[in-house]
Amino acid sequence: APNRFILLNDLLNKASQSSLLNNLHELNVKLENENSLNLNEHFHYIRKLKFYENKYSEMNKRLTSLQTNLQTSAEYESMLEVLKELNYISNNNLLSLKGQVAAIFGSGKELLLTELIYQNLIDNLTSSEIAALLSSIIFQGKRYDDQFNDENKRKEITPTLHQAKQQLISIARRLDQIQRDYKIPTNIEDELNFSIMSLVYKWAQGAKFYDIMNDPEMEEIDVQEGTIVRTIMRIEELCSDIRNAGKTVGNSELVDKLNQVTALIKRGIVFAPSLYFSETITTL
Repeated sequence: APNRFILLNDLLNKASQSSLLNNLHELNVKLENENSLNLNEHFHYIRKLKFYENKYSEMNKRLTSLQTNLQTSAEYESMLEVLKELNYISNNNLLSLKGQVAAIFGSGKELLLTELIYQNLIDNLTSSEIAALLSSIIFQGKRYDDQFNDENKRKEITPTLHQAKQQLISIARRLDQIQRDYKIPTNIEDELNFSIMSLVYKWAQGAKFYDIMNDPEMEEIDVQEGTIVRTIMRIEELCSDIRNAGKTVGNSELVDKLNQVTALIKRGIVFAPSLYFSETITTL
C-alpha cells in the first residue's frame, strides 16, 4: 500500500508525468522498430486462420445436414417398399384401402393393428378374449410372462385366446422381418407384453377390481393398480380406433364386437370420474 501511494503521487506530479510519457514513447518506438513486421504478419495469418475455421465449421454443418437428409430419405424409400410389399400403397405410391385403415391408428402400432384386422385375428374371439389380447399391445409394464416356465403358471385363459396370442406373435415377427429386410430398425415382437392378459380377461368377465388386485396371480407380478387402470382405459380408446377401422372396411360385425368389448370394460372404478363422488365406486 505505501508503494502504491508513492507511485500515485509520482504519477500526479507534473515532473513525473513528463518522465513517464518519455519512457512510454521510447518503449513504443522500440516495439515498432523490432516487432511491427512480425505483428502484421501474425495478424494476417490469424485472420486467415479464423476465416478458414469459420468456413470449416459451416461446411461441417452442411455436411451433417446432408447426411441426415440422405439417411432420412433412404429410410423413407425403404419404408415405401415395405408398404408396397404389405399392399398399403400401390406401385404408383397411391394409398390403398388397407393404407387408409393404417392411417386411422396413431399409436405407433399401425402395421400390427392393421394386420390384426385384415388377418381376421379377433373374428373368432369373444369380447372378453379381445380385451385380453389387446392388453398385450397396450401394456407397457415389466414383462413377466416369459419368466414362468412352469406350464401350470402359464394362464392362457382359453385355448382360443392362446391360439390368438401365438398368431399375434407370428404377425409381429413377420412385420419385423420384412422391415429388417429393408434395413429398417424394428422391435414389434419385443414390444408385445402378455403379463396382465389374464387379469384384463377377468375384468372383462365382470370380476371386481378389488378381487383382481388380490388375485394369487398378482403375487407373481409387481404391477401397480394405477398401471392396470391406465391399461384398461387405453384398451377402451383402442377399441374406438378399431371400430372406426371396421367402419372403413365395411365390417359391421367387427364394429358390433368392439362395442361389446367397450361395454364390458368401461365400468366401475376404472372409469369413475371421481373416486370420491362417483356412485360407481360401489362396484369395487
